[in-house]
Amino acid sequence: MRNKFFGIIIIIIFVACKPQERTAKSRSCSGEVTIQYDKVQQSDKSKLIANKSLNSFTVYFLSNYRDTIQGYVNDKKKFEKFVDLDDNSDSMKEKFIYDYSQDKEIPALKIISKTTKNCFDILIDKKYKIIYVFKNNDKWIVRFSNIYYVN
Repeated sequence: MRNKFFGIIIIIIFVACKPQERTAKSRSCSGEVTIQYDKVQQSDKSKLIANKSLNSFTVYFLSNYRDTIQGYVNDKKKFEKFVDLDDNSDSMKEKFIYDYSQDKEIPALKIISKTTKNCFDILIDKKYKIIYVFKNNDKWIVRFSNIYYVN
């Protein structure tokens, strides 16, 4: 009975620490995007946490890019740059910020890879102020978070 109890506790800890994840169809691009949600855990309290009262979000491009990337919010170009990051990069310099305080609708984020000619577009979840965008084997991963990975 005791071993079963500890097994259940370990499973609960593993599930609680892993970002929630789902796959979604892109709104106007072909294909799917993996969407993840970071939940602030007790162990994250020592990390820098985003101010939830802000009416803006920051998009960070992390890991494995050698590509010209375009970023759009509500069909308006907000970012275009050649992004050169390898898998081991912990740089958070490739980013853009969008203030949605004047928007009447939920912002739609679209990211385009000019090199691989693929893209995704999704509606933003305003509860999260940080959006990490990854590419893994030409598959897009978007992680909504309120935790800054690097201070």
